[in-house]
Amino acid sequence: MADKFIRVRLPRVDDLDLNLFDFDYDLTFMVFFIDAKENVYARYGGRDAKDADNRQSLEGLAYTMNSVLQMHAQKDKSFAPKSQARPKYLHNLANPPMFGRGCMHCHQVKTALENDIRKSGKWERELVWRYPLPENIGLRLEVNRGNIVETVFDDTAAANAGLKPGDKLRRLNGVPIHSFGDAQYALDIAPKTASIEISWQRGDETMQGKVALPEGWRRSDLAWRTSAQHLLSSGGMYGMDLTVEEKKSLGLAPKHLAFRQKATLSKQAREAGIQGGDIILGVDNKTLEMDMFAFLKYMRGNYLVGDKITINLIRDGKRINIEATLQR
Repeated sequence: MADKFIRVRLPRVDDLDLNLFDFDYDLTFMVFFIDAKENVYARYGGRDAKDADNRQSLEGLAYTMNSVLQMHAQKDKSFAPKSQARPKYLHNLANPPMFGRGCMHCHQVKTALENDIRKSGKWERELVWRYPLPENIGLRLEVNRGNIVETVFDDTAAANAGLKPGDKLRRLNGVPIHSFGDAQYALDIAPKTASIEISWQRGDETMQGKVALPEGWRRSDLAWRTSAQHLLSSGGMYGMDLTVEEKKSLGLAPKHLAFRQKATLSKQAREAGIQGGDIILGVDNKTLEMDMFAFLKYMRGNYLVGDKITINLIRDGKRINIEATLQR
């Protein structure tokens, strides 16, 4: 099948239009399917916070290639939109790091692009969470058939739109869907709140609907992203989970977050006013059912450095709220 394509490996993007090769620059691998006029049929690649490879496979790549060939053979072809019509090159960006001093890592290209957005005054907080997973709207796609719905989660935007397992995605937010990478791109260019169009095939029937995007829908675990490390903070909170018996003595449910802050405090914890031995219950008066390690992940997925939070804790048997600003 590969012999039906002209195959090109691109180790650098210095002199390429970044609007054409628009993808998640925290990745190290992405396949583009492009016609002779530089129209993008599809993308293949992507990952999640768990693992770099569990969202892709050789079988999945072959499936996407076959799907692209079928589209290429059609009279009325369908392409993914470009983010901008005007070309954008690295050497035109505002102070890209390391430019002119050797090879740039992909995440450094992303940093340069973000700096350019900030310079234009168009930066907003939600842009931190790039390339959302399909799970963020309530569906999971098959690994080996990247446009086939594997799971639809209850009470989610995808479920409300009418999707069911086994459906074949056709378009999402104006993007033809051949793969998991296409779905991520479609969600990346979606607004922070709105309803986006979706179409899918169920048997011989083509169906359409709208996916409602609620406030904060883009958020996900940033811990694996090299470009985002400077934005992450756990608030300096760390310790040993309480036993069920200890929680019961404090009037807490068995699954309620509760851990004893360790005696050795970080600079951030000390400045916030946390003390060794405090029982950390969570932040912002939210009932969290998780252990301490899940709480650290929760913090990375929902808060950024500079955010103001309220730390909920128990000290000497009394509940206390501490106002703090997250530091790196």
